[in-house]
Amino acid sequence: PRAVARGTTARLASSGRADLPGRVSFVLAKTSWGSEPRIAADLARRRAARSVPSARFRLAVRARAASGDPPAPAEDASAGGGGDGDGGDDEDDMDIDWPEWVPEGLRLNKEDVATVLITFAVSLAFRATIAEPRFIPSLSMYPVFDVGDRLIAEKITYRFKHDPVPGDVIIFHPPNTPKTSAALAKEVFIKRVVAVAGDEVEVKKGELFVNGKSRGEELKLEPAKYVMEKQIVPAGDVFVMGDNRNNSFDSHVWGPLPKKNILGRACFKYWPPQKFGGLPQYPSEVEAVPERY
Repeated sequence: PRAVARGTTARLASSGRADLPGRVSFVLAKTSWGSEPRIAADLARRRAARSVPSARFRLAVRARAASGDPPAPAEDASAGGGGDGDGGDDEDDMDIDWPEWVPEGLRLNKEDVATVLITFAVSLAFRATIAEPRFIPSLSMYPVFDVGDRLIAEKITYRFKHDPVPGDVIIFHPPNTPKTSAALAKEVFIKRVVAVAGDEVEVKKGELFVNGKSRGEELKLEPAKYVMEKQIVPAGDVFVMGDNRNNSFDSHVWGPLPKKNILGRACFKYWPPQKFGGLPQYPSEVEAVPERY
């Protein structure tokens, strides 16, 4: 170091800057370059500065000193993240030994797994008892519902308030009849209730008649191109039809629908955004909400 300093001083002097060699000599005298003990002491101070405990640990030490307890060792702070040093052990206890083939981003600890399971269980319970979203897969309810529309079906009304009434749009499993297969009976349909237990229904002259009165002002797409003989809706059943009369697989084909097959009542659309809101009002008047039938 001294040889380097002397060379630097000579170069500065030859360059015409006579004041700098004196400054360099002063700095050398103050720092004592080449003194190994001084360099070793400086390195030791730097190591000590890097090993100073975190601010949290220093606060913990002061708190222990104020309470009269002995201070916690410094190495506990680095092992446990401060405090009593138990945080590392707690984190290890929460870890799960995932197989090597599980991606790093999917290796959740026990707390995360519990959160996911609880959220999933709450979601299933909500869908089963309160409401669930549904989408329209066909044109059987056109023009009220188009393909791809999404709606919310609630499950509170029929469970606690009253049974379905004419005009309600419901989701349900179709009954298992000679006109339907066992696989089809597991699907979810959406249709409109047009008659309830005890009502007399028939289709003639392109119109639906309920108890002898024409329902010609319904939310249908076009007049029906078929004829259905007069029949009485049995107790415990409802009669459902699609608003698109000529493109709907409904009660005029496979008969009345048991109430036990009903899953919920459509209450509003939420997609697409321009159709967000409640459903159109059913034109026919219902004199009174029926009791359980």
